[in-house]
Amino acid sequence: MQNQIVHESISEMKKYAKALQGNRNYVAKKTAEDPEYFRKLAQGQNPKYLLIGCSDSRAPPNEITETDPGEIFIHRNIANVVVPTDLNINCVIQYAIEHLKVHNIVIMGHTFCGGVKAAMKQDSVGGLLDLWLNHLKLVYEKHQDLINQLDDEDDRVACLAHMNVREQVLNVWKNPIVQKSWQDGHPVMVHGWLFRVETGFIEELEIEESIPNNLSKVFQLKFKNVQSQKQKQQIEEKEDDRAKSPSIRKRFQRMQNRLETEIRRLTITLQDPNQDVEKEVVDQVSEVLQKDPNFNTEDH
Repeated sequence: MQNQIVHESISEMKKYAKALQGNRNYVAKKTAEDPEYFRKLAQGQNPKYLLIGCSDSRAPPNEITETDPGEIFIHRNIANVVVPTDLNINCVIQYAIEHLKVHNIVIMGHTFCGGVKAAMKQDSVGGLLDLWLNHLKLVYEKHQDLINQLDDEDDRVACLAHMNVREQVLNVWKNPIVQKSWQDGHPVMVHGWLFRVETGFIEELEIEESIPNNLSKVFQLKFKNVQSQKQKQQIEEKEDDRAKSPSIRKRFQRMQNRLETEIRRLTITLQDPNQDVEKEVVDQVSEVLQKDPNFNTEDH
């Protein structure tokens, strides 16, 4: 028994070492093609679309689409489910739309999916998995009459995987982040793919392009215009500033009072009644006004 455990452990370690060696081979291949490849990759990403796929190891998005790192923004979970309250996937969607500016979101399911197959049965697969698979059971319940018409189990699994992709596409359309993006002038299209494991081909599902406009009114959201709110706030701030500062009329009255006071003072203190005091009065009053912080000549 102990020898068997040791033998299995060695075998697993060899598989683990193979993965690391594969990484070294990958780096050597890429740098041979372009010595600056990884330095360029480190400068940032500019993916063209977000792909939400299944965690199944037989459906690697980059490999089956022959794309390089940086070309696809990827989120994966069991059976490619878009749960409206899942913080993880909502953060991914928000980052993809608002920061990476992607215009396309793809939901990719696949045939022979273990999660889909388990959802069609009543056997418990354990704790959290049973809770997660309830999302697929809802899809199965909705389309079971159609699915159960098929005799072959693999065909039933493929059919449910197909229906599940369509349902998750609808969930993405209902997402507030996606709806707001449309209102803000950044249209995002949502696509459905079914990867055929048995052939290697991706089947593009026919999804109605009119979905954004024909969503049930229950899910259609109305957003306040952010730009209008900013403009309103700026106007209110300007009005507050005006309210805090003296009005033009009050400043004019203050100026007039200072003028009358200075003229009376100069008139009283003049010794020679025949002296021409007009210029002297004007000069002194001007000097007073220039020192007055409440008098702004630009307002008059």
